[in-house]
Amino acid sequence: MNCLFDIFSTREIALAIWFLIFLLFVSRTKSVRHSIVGVFKALFDRKLILAFSLLLLNIIIIVSILSHLGFWNISLLKDTCLWVFFSGFVLFMNVNKVENLNYFSRIIKDNIKVLVVWEFLFNFYTLSLAGELIFIPVVCVFSIIGAFAEHSSAQEENYRKVVILCKNILGLIGLGMIVYVIYKTITDYELLFSLSNIKSFLLPILLGILTLPYFYLLALFMRYENLFIRVNSFLRYKGEKQVKDAKKEILISANISLTKLFRIDRNFMSLKTTDNIRKQVKEIAKKPLHKKGIISNNAKIELFNDIERSRGVLSKIGIGDFSEWRNIGTSFQSITPYFELPDSYKDSYVGLPNNIACYLSGEETHVKQLNLTLNLNNKKQKESALSLLKDCIKKIFVFLNINTINSIIVSIDNEKELIFQTEQYSYRLSIYQYGHMDVWEFIIETKENE
Repeated sequence: MNCLFDIFSTREIALAIWFLIFLLFVSRTKSVRHSIVGVFKALFDRKLILAFSLLLLNIIIIVSILSHLGFWNISLLKDTCLWVFFSGFVLFMNVNKVENLNYFSRIIKDNIKVLVVWEFLFNFYTLSLAGELIFIPVVCVFSIIGAFAEHSSAQEENYRKVVILCKNILGLIGLGMIVYVIYKTITDYELLFSLSNIKSFLLPILLGILTLPYFYLLALFMRYENLFIRVNSFLRYKGEKQVKDAKKEILISANISLTKLFRIDRNFMSLKTTDNIRKQVKEIAKKPLHKKGIISNNAKIELFNDIERSRGVLSKIGIGDFSEWRNIGTSFQSITPYFELPDSYKDSYVGLPNNIACYLSGEETHVKQLNLTLNLNNKKQKESALSLLKDCIKKIFVFLNINTINSIIVSIDNEKELIFQTEQYSYRLSIYQYGHMDVWEFIIETKENE
């Protein structure tokens, strides 16, 4: 038992105990056991095994180099294994989310934050095994209850009190741990600042940074593989030569650039199969004009000339951030997620909530039109939905520096459609029924300079 405590901290042992208890508890039912078996079968997929084996080989090479430099020794084996099967495995499973180098720069920044020092200290100064066996489930229970209550608070006002209570309790626990860590750091500083502990602190940072080239190449390979599958499907009726030409041009245009490859992947389905595919691939691989800082002067609504600024400013209307400006074939577009109004599930005839979304559309260099759409599924919550619609329109008018707000607000209050025009812009309010849903659509369109 003493040997176990020499290798693992009391927190690591407590986590292992609670994990085994949890595993035994959920494994009582046959369906869960089958699900666990299914997960393990998926993990042992041939491609996953090969990719993870290459990761292990990469880590062995890194460890060998660090050992040769005198940094790594056998005492760091446990820390290395823990990094591989936790941090490394998380990076490995999330590599499909990589779109560009910004993903990796965020990882590097996360590894050198001051917070990393606090995490190390929290894990270094642990409680007794009995204390950890109590501490871990208490934190987990209040965290889970708080997360569930916070999610449910969108539908039930009473849950917000539970959220506040859980946050206060977790805050007090965190404050207590901070005091404990500071006390232990002051009283046991000689133990903390030993060479082995400094190496133990630096090892995860080094492994995280030194394995990034592997994860970059893995993300690149996966993106190519997925894109080539889509190319085969998209050009299946165009002949093998057309498919090969498209793939060849993708390899030439993107090369080892994840940014260019993602750009091609995102826009490939908007290509016209009747035109020269290779030429189109070359075009969509290029950096968009608005990303080069080019500001148009075509739109009479000034903000619409700057796409990046339009997306950033209009994201502040309160229903979500606008997506990337992308070519959808007939035009360029950027949209927000559908924002669901709280409590609108209740008494909804079709079981769907009221929701609202905003779209920007136009040319590659400038926005031509803004579309704000409210889908009213629950008419009992109509007043609150229209109030949100008016708030969004008011903010849009402020951001676009438009002063003719009264007419549109009056039209919404009177539930009447409206068309309004000036020399700079036009806007309209349309109200129509789509199935059991009432749709309120506000569209503002800029006039263009000659």
